Amino acid sequence: NNISVVDRAERPSFPSSPKLLVNMMMALVAGTALGVASAFGLEYMDDTFKSPEDVESSLAMPVVGVIPKPKSGMSVSDAAGDARSGMSEAYRSLRTALQFASADGFPRTLVVTSSRPSEGKSTTCVSLATTLTQIGMKVLLIDADLRNPSLHKYLTLSNEMGLSNYLAGAKLPQEVAQDT
Repeated sequence: NNISVVDRAERPSFPSSPKLLVNMMMALVAGTALGVASAFGLEYMDDTFKSPEDVESSLAMPVVGVIPKPKSGMSVSDAAGDARSGMSEAYRSLRTALQFASADGFPRTLVVTSSRPSEGKSTTCVSLATTLTQIGMKVLLIDADLRNPSLHKYLTLSNEMGLSNYLAGAKLPQEVAQDT
């Protein structure tokens, strides 16, 4: 009863909010700034080695060799077994670099290790041993990975006894060594 219409409301010709063009421009500027900042942040936090020169400058150690990944569709064992592959050639270059690394020739003891699993330690050991035997050297490979030994798989050998039997005092070195 107490309500009366004073003025009729008029419909505006355009909405007052949201201002689509202004919002789109602000989103574009903010997105671009955030993307550039993220790219610089990721680049700043990236501490991986991208080239042999990065390794030499960061660690102050010479790079002895670089082993490429096999071609797509080719397994690592096939690439390492193919004498004409880039991977085999890289292992031969590594052998040569190790031969000339000291005045005494190839080192009598060589340890192959890495910080993470599946980085090619076993492949490197077997391939390097193969290249050494090709030039007439005798090689003793010791698989010291007691949790996950794998050299016996590469060389199709028995895994019944090995380094742990020798370390426990149950076997002599001649008894755990296997010829290939």
